[in-house]
Amino acid sequence: MYRALRVYLTVEASEPVTVFTGQLSKTLVYALVKNLRIFRGVRGMVSPLHISPLFKPGKGDFEVGEVVTPLVARKEGKREVQPVRLSGEEYILHLGGDAALVGVAEKALADLRNPLTVKIGDNLVTYKLERLSDVTSSLSEKDVTSDRVTVYLKGPVKPFNVLSPSRLPKFSPSAYELLFVAYMLEKSTYTVSTELVLQAMRTLGLLVETWYSLTTLRPVLVPFRGIEPALLGKVTYILDTGETKYIDEIKRTLQIAEIAGVGESRQNGFGTITWAPK
Repeated sequence: MYRALRVYLTVEASEPVTVFTGQLSKTLVYALVKNLRIFRGVRGMVSPLHISPLFKPGKGDFEVGEVVTPLVARKEGKREVQPVRLSGEEYILHLGGDAALVGVAEKALADLRNPLTVKIGDNLVTYKLERLSDVTSSLSEKDVTSDRVTVYLKGPVKPFNVLSPSRLPKFSPSAYELLFVAYMLEKSTYTVSTELVLQAMRTLGLLVETWYSLTTLRPVLVPFRGIEPALLGKVTYILDTGETKYIDEIKRTLQIAEIAGVGESRQNGFGTITWAPK
């Protein structure tokens, strides 16, 4: 069982922020629930938890809004981090995944009655909780009502292809590369197997990326453990509706993807998406 929680909080940093704000979100959650550290960085396994970067609030109770994070740009032939300022405004942090773990984090956050200041590098970051909102029901009610589905990469996403040895970034991800982790979670498993890969390719292969998705996606460089390539934007898939027996499975995978994130490094802030039938 999976849950999705939106954490509304004000965040203020003493200096311009030059690191991925997923790191700021993760630092807060880890500071409150230290046991969650055991789920990070286990090779061959996916995390049961997704922690997003910071977002400016959007419209509606279940819209995460616009991502707020530094990115790396090329200036005069050199790569340069474009910092962001966090000046005590309200932001949203999305927390989703295993219901029990989200519940533990929710309790710790609810007990945060006073502002918490944490040192991250040379920066002092102060968090103040405003409110918590459980959006599980809203995200779980979405349905596949047409033969096209658009996935919005709200935060930086690192597509994941377990079959490829290349670490080069992919600029037009297939549904398999984008949604494989969510498919694993839909099957209630955290470890990769050959059988699972074949099942995922059979099911997610019914979603075919459109050619014009190349024009609606953009590669970005994220200042995280050096520089990490990722994607922002949106990708539209055409659904082969002739294979109706797989549609419910695809719908559940999309629902879990929005709740628990997609791709690699979901617990480090990557992989926040929304989706809608087109």
